[in-house]
Amino acid sequence: MAKNTTALLYTLDTAIAEKVLPFFVSLGARHSVGESCYDGFPTASSLKPRRHDELDGRFFWWINRFAVGDTTFEIAYGDREFLIETMLFYAGIPDRFAPWELLTAAQVAEPHVVSGEAWVLAPDFVIQVVDRLADGIRQHWGILGTPGPQVIDRARVLRGKRMVFAQEEQRRLDRDRASVQASAAFHAKRYAEAKRLLGPFRDDAELTRSSAKLLEMAEKRLK
Repeated sequence: MAKNTTALLYTLDTAIAEKVLPFFVSLGARHSVGESCYDGFPTASSLKPRRHDELDGRFFWWINRFAVGDTTFEIAYGDREFLIETMLFYAGIPDRFAPWELLTAAQVAEPHVVSGEAWVLAPDFVIQVVDRLADGIRQHWGILGTPGPQVIDRARVLRGKRMVFAQEEQRRLDRDRASVQASAAFHAKRYAEAKRLLGPFRDDAELTRSSAKLLEMAEKRLK
C-alpha cells in the first residue's frame, strides 16, 4: 500500500465520524470499525480491530459498519485500487447489494450518489467522497434502510440481466478474436489450430459465414 496509508485511514475515519456517524446515531445505529476477516461472503464479514499503522505496507479492506435494526450499511476502503465502496446487507437475505443497485431498481434519477470511488489516494479526495456519501445517505435512506420486496426483486432481476449481457459481450469478443486468429492459422496451413479456435463457436448464430466456412474447410483438410 502507499506510504501515507495511516494518514488516509485516519482521514477516512475522522470524516465518517463527522459527516456520517451523526445521522446513524440519530437512528440508534451500532457503529463498528475494523479490518475485514473476509469470512462472510456474500453476507457481512466479521471485523478485527487494528491500529491504522498496522495496515501500512500491505493490502487490507477497512470497514466502517452501521447496523440499524435489520439493515447493515458499510463504507469500506482499501484493496489494490484504494477503493471506497459502499454495501448493504439485510437480515434474512443471504446476499449483498450496492446502493446503486437498489436506487436503480427504485428508479432514482442519480443512483450512484451513494457509490464510492477508486484510487482515493489523497486526504482531500477522501473527504470529498465521504461528504458526497453523507448527503446521499441522508437523501435516500428511506429506500436503502427498508427497501420493499419489489425493490429487492427488481435489483436482482437487473443484476441478472447485466450478468447475461456481460457474458454475451465477452463471448462476442472471444468469438471475434478466435475468428481473426483462426483465419491466420488456416492460411498458414495450421488447420488443427483453426479448428480448435473456431470449434467452441460452431453453433453460434452470430458466427460469420466466412468463419463458419473456414471451420468447415479446416475440418475437411484434417480428414
